[in-house]
Amino acid sequence: MDIQTLRKQHDEIGKVSEGLINAVIARDRLEVAKCRWWLARVLIAHLAVEDKWLYPALIRDGSARTSTMAADFQREMGGLAAAFNAYMLDWTEDRITNEWEAFQTATWALVEALDLRVRRENIELYPLAEAERTTAQPTARTAS
Repeated sequence: MDIQTLRKQHDEIGKVSEGLINAVIARDRLEVAKCRWWLARVLIAHLAVEDKWLYPALIRDGSARTSTMAADFQREMGGLAAAFNAYMLDWTEDRITNEWEAFQTATWALVEALDLRVRRENIELYPLAEAERTTAQPTARTAS
């Protein structure tokens, strides 16, 4: 899997997060449920790829700067993944119905944290990973 695929997953996470916020604003409980589970599916798949492929490769094979940044991102992501899991477990349908305003606040905070994370990876980490991948690949020789 390459960085472009991870960026596409980020785009999907952003779209689903936006849909979730719109559903929360509209107080559309059915759409909220759909978006929450769609976000869980997309995010879990994305995190699995990063945890099993991206971060270990960058930590192992990257420059000192890239390796350190990847380790920091991986450590931070564990906290965000735990927060997302807690959000999904804590906010049952009944609790959402009974505590709508608190659910809105929790959802906005979660989406804001996800958005910040996606932007940081896109701006800080992925360009380093792409640059290292480009410099690590042998260049083709042309016949003279």
